Amino acid sequence: MKHLELKAKQEYLAFNEQDLIIIDKVQDLPENSTYYTEHVLVIICTAGKMQVEYDGKCITIQEGDLFLSVPGSVLSDYMVSPKFDCKLLAIRPSELMSSRETHTQVINSMLYVKTNPVVRLTESDSQDVFAYYSLICSRIRQTAGRYQNGEMRSLINAFLLKVIGIIDNEMNVPETEASVRGDQLVEKFVWMVNEDCGRNRLVEYYADRLNITPKYLSTIVRSSLNRTPTDVIKVVTMKEIERRLRYTGDSIKQISQAMNFPNTSFFGKYFKQHSGVTPNSYRKKYHK
Repeated sequence: MKHLELKAKQEYLAFNEQDLIIIDKVQDLPENSTYYTEHVLVIICTAGKMQVEYDGKCITIQEGDLFLSVPGSVLSDYMVSPKFDCKLLAIRPSELMSSRETHTQVINSMLYVKTNPVVRLTESDSQDVFAYYSLICSRIRQTAGRYQNGEMRSLINAFLLKVIGIIDNEMNVPETEASVRGDQLVEKFVWMVNEDCGRNRLVEYYADRLNITPKYLSTIVRSSLNRTPTDVIKVVTMKEIERRLRYTGDSIKQISQAMNFPNTSFFGKYFKQHSGVTPNSYRKKYHK
């Protein structure tokens, strides 16, 4: 499996090494390749159509669509129409949390796009997204000035807020008045779960690390994300297991041990409970 990288034929802009990478015109995308993304990936389709497997799910991106993927996602089996083109932005995950305002929205949106990565842009949203995009590109091309770093981070943050707002509208999420303290704890919880990749699955474990009770953790997660801590842990755990089954040669026993299951039998029951199939059956679908 390859890490997502730029090809020589692709002209791109970069800010602060790889905090932000922009490909203004995509050509000669390699088909039938598998990539592991370390950035937040935003693709705005401007022409044609693209089909790609995103974490094992086949999706289609067409003109007027915005595609958003989270770090740690796997993209494979590209197929594009002859006239396909898009704008592509790869944003380092740390940029997502550069503003206090984005924390709760980011957490909820990132969980949502794990299973719903494509959004149809309205005419108004499309105009706003391209306005931010053009301004970011223009500022990168200019000679670096005293305040360029601050300007760029503000522009990136504004672009992300716009994208997250579009996702929130798609989710039809009402505004909440969660406390700053609660938001901070939910943020820490979600990023700890992602960092662990599902190796720790007890709510009590994370509550203890956060120095709060499991009941309080459940309350603030429900308030901010409209789901339980167990739901968050399950999404991340299943995604990591599926990635290992599809893209590594590790045995079921090795995966079970790596994911801290007590034994392969318990591992198999857990996976089947949440996917409907056994680990071996899931793997065989992709390794015929």
